[in-house]
Amino acid sequence: MGIIAVYRHGLHGVHGRSYLFLTLGIISWFAADLTLAYYYFALGIEEQILVSVTDVLWFIGYLFLAAHLFTVLRFIRSRIKLMTIILTSIVTLLFITYIAINLFPSSRFLAEGDFTSFVVTITYPILDMMLFVPSMIILISLRKDDVQSIPWILSSLSLLVNAVADERYVNDFVNGRLHNLLFWDIFYVTDFIIMAGALFWYYRFHISPERRKMKITG
Repeated sequence: MGIIAVYRHGLHGVHGRSYLFLTLGIISWFAADLTLAYYYFALGIEEQILVSVTDVLWFIGYLFLAAHLFTVLRFIRSRIKLMTIILTSIVTLLFITYIAINLFPSSRFLAEGDFTSFVVTITYPILDMMLFVPSMIILISLRKDDVQSIPWILSSLSLLVNAVADERYVNDFVNGRLHNLLFWDIFYVTDFIIMAGALFWYYRFHISPERRKMKITG
């Protein structure tokens, strides 16, 4: 759906650029999931305990998705209020404090002397913050906006859900609570459903052939 949206809308304008970044991020994460499935089903390796190309693809996806959010932020910067920034900053500080208290002291990678795995593991919460903060600002700033902003609202909500789920997933994994991982997988599924809704709305009500025809005849 993202590829179709980018193809039909093109790369012009803020919408074109933002959805290009969004689509590239989704493609990167999809490629990461494919490599994860290959490791598990073809090679019989539990990729969770390894640092691999899967992590690289996920990291690249984070950067593209963050670029999508910051493109939206740049476009709506005049609507962002100071109170929104203050509120988001407070939540961010609490989030960082929580990570420092719960993740670092109990990291089994440090205990095992696996510094590379430790660095990769703590990189995920840092990248999650790159999604969490702009997503919150966008949701608060656009909450009363018109229907034109619904795709951005949904995509931001999707990435916010993903960031929260990812942080909890990493925390439970590092602390050995593997029985909780399936629960957070449900949040990932919810994230994907919301993202699909964002792309469908954007295509159906903004760039579909019927919509374009209405604009031309109107």
